[in-house]
Amino acid sequence: MKRKIGILLVGLVFMLAAFVGCTSETNQEATGETNGEVAAGVEYPTKNIQIIVPYSAGGGGDTVARILSDALSQELGRQINVVNREGAGGEIGIAEMARSNPDGYTLGVFGYPDNFVLEHTRDTDFTFESFEYLAAFDDMPMGIFAGPDSPFQSTDDLVEFGTANPGALTIGESGALGLLHVLAFSDHLGIETAPVTFSGGGELMNSLLGKHVDLVSTSSMSHDPITDAGGHPIGFAAAERMAMFPEVPTFKESGYDLEMGVSRVIVAPAGLPEEIKEVLTAALDKIGNDPELKARFETAALPYRYLGSEDVSEFLTRSNNTLKPVIERNIERFK
Repeated sequence: MKRKIGILLVGLVFMLAAFVGCTSETNQEATGETNGEVAAGVEYPTKNIQIIVPYSAGGGGDTVARILSDALSQELGRQINVVNREGAGGEIGIAEMARSNPDGYTLGVFGYPDNFVLEHTRDTDFTFESFEYLAAFDDMPMGIFAGPDSPFQSTDDLVEFGTANPGALTIGESGALGLLHVLAFSDHLGIETAPVTFSGGGELMNSLLGKHVDLVSTSSMSHDPITDAGGHPIGFAAAERMAMFPEVPTFKESGYDLEMGVSRVIVAPAGLPEEIKEVLTAALDKIGNDPELKARFETAALPYRYLGSEDVSEFLTRSNNTLKPVIERNIERFK
């Protein structure tokens, strides 16, 4: 009799342990809890984390990193410090991210496609495969803008003029992405244009408003000085119409399958252990779908678009396939 009672007690203990385990897993799934817990038993994070930003403090990339560091630090229960490593157009900081230990304690935030353009136009210490792409948080499509009193109102106007006057249409730009956009835009329209490079955004705006160039290629967020002076956008290299310009078609709507813009991505060095990646992506998914985070981006005038790990990898691969042939055909222009 005592032997039977003993067997029953042992069985009850095992059943209770199994029940508690199942309940714990169910609760974790239900709450999306990520704070320091890893399914495989690896505890992460156990210390503070740093995010490297390859630009100076106060810019768009820095602003995104600081918004994310606040939200992610609350989610993970550890302090997250933003470290600026500006210089060489972002190359210095991006290289430092790439050679960091892939232990989850050094992350990076930069504006894609800066890394891709640098990799294919310079002898860099990193490649696209040097990183795990964890998420993306904003989307600033490039646009083509005309100045005040411009005769050009649409892409059809540009095609008509560019076909009749090869090389006569001047398009100002500043920076590698601006030039890349001009070249891709010209390729898609099938016309020869004349890119004009300026050292910065202020000079670029002055050239358009002073009627020294016909058009400019710049971020959709640079519209204020142009529209305030009477200029207007011709179109945007966006997947959908911009909320601020609902009447302006995307290039795709005009018959040109061109999407190009800046998207701030958060990355880790390649080789990140899968268990740590799971904690990070779960935390990023949670904060990425939080309306409060979206509101903080909108307050900072940053167009919000969250892409989780799988979606951002798919988006970047598709974008790379668009950018690479344009860079290769025009490599001399980037030197």
